[in-house]
Amino acid sequence: MSDAHQDADVIDGPMASNDAHELWRTDVDPDGRSVLSLNPNALRNAPPLWFVVVPDLDATRPAMMLAGFATDHVAPGTVLTNPEFFSLPVQSTDQVGAIRWWHLEGVVDQVFIAEQWRRRFLGTALIYAANAYQVHNGWPSKLTSDGRRTELGEQLAAATLFPDRFAPLETLSPPMDPPKGN
Repeated sequence: MSDAHQDADVIDGPMASNDAHELWRTDVDPDGRSVLSLNPNALRNAPPLWFVVVPDLDATRPAMMLAGFATDHVAPGTVLTNPEFFSLPVQSTDQVGAIRWWHLEGVVDQVFIAEQWRRRFLGTALIYAANAYQVHNGWPSKLTSDGRRTELGEQLAAATLFPDRFAPLETLSPPMDPPKGN
């Protein structure tokens, strides 16, 4: 973040960051997988994450979902496909959270953080990761909110560095937590 570029400007190729605060950077690993490097200084208590991407391209509004994991089974920032994930000794229930968004529009649909992982900047981490993945794939570079949020989502919106990316609250959605005891 600096005054040298507007919000959502895409900077391609090597560049000196000088005194700019870099939120994330993308690359490709030797196996051709996306790597999303998130700045730990912007995420305070968030653990390093690796991700699984789950495309939902047959939906009425095609979407992407990134699930975040904080285990040491995969290098931080690496984005795996479902088949790659299923070969690991990790369960879907081990995820710290997930974000789903309509990638062709750049609009976030849902952000979920497992209850035991909350208050660790993981919602912010998933938003940055989705935005990095969005840009890395050449889709619209600015992720936004459409005004639907839970109470926790409203707290996230109130604390964001980019308030203009959040539409005014129109619909307060019910919590995404599963019912207790199920």
